[in-house]
Amino acid sequence: MAGRHGKASGREARIRRGILILGRFGPPLQLFALADNARQPLTMIDGILIFDLDGTLFRTETITVPAVREAFAAHGLAPPPDREIRSLIGSASEEYRRWLAGLCPPDLAWRIEHHAVARELELIPEAGELYPSIEEALHALRPSLPLMAICSNGPESYVRAVLEGCSIAGLFDAVRFRRDDDADKSQMLHDLLAAVRSLIRGPGVVVGDRWDDVEAAHANGLAAIGAGWGYAAAGELDEADIVIDDPKQLTAAALRLLQSPP
Repeated sequence: MAGRHGKASGREARIRRGILILGRFGPPLQLFALADNARQPLTMIDGILIFDLDGTLFRTETITVPAVREAFAAHGLAPPPDREIRSLIGSASEEYRRWLAGLCPPDLAWRIEHHAVARELELIPEAGELYPSIEEALHALRPSLPLMAICSNGPESYVRAVLEGCSIAGLFDAVRFRRDDDADKSQMLHDLLAAVRSLIRGPGVVVGDRWDDVEAAHANGLAAIGAGWGYAAAGELDEADIVIDDPKQLTAAALRLLQSPP
């Protein structure tokens, strides 16, 4: 987990905006000084590459399936099928809560949710893992791009824990996590782009495994790469500009779209 930083007022601004500034641009509190702290890019390709987290970089079922099963069992309920749990991975919290409400009494739904969330955080360092070849792809892409970012439906504590636990936080320059008052991922992506707007000198590409990643990309004028190894249902990624089925294809696909936008 990332440590504490600086003044309370800065922390409140960061949480309210739902954005962390990481990587080469200094401490998260320096959101408004971002352009002053930016280093010159090392290579020729301009633009921004933005990743979803769950089902795109992080193999979330390694922690979410056991956490949800344990939470149901701890409250005397039969755990739902693993495939149902996997189908909810990467979705907005509202959808997850509606699913829980249909499976258990109202007085237990919130307890199960909080139990599962707490257990997920415990399991990240024990069992959490990136998809095969993802770390290699990120390291291959990083020297070629001035900006790499995360836009995730996960809350701050979870996103921080995954990035730190998988030792990839330093590869990203900005992270947009989900707040309780966020409307949808399109608005989240808009906020992220606004925070780094002065540094973007080229096209943008979003990589994600769910329909809202594709929708958010196109709503903000960016191209979309569908991560076919994630949790999308059949046809869910049909509107993506490219769908790839193996993380080993990620580097070439991302650089191609950044160099030749659709």
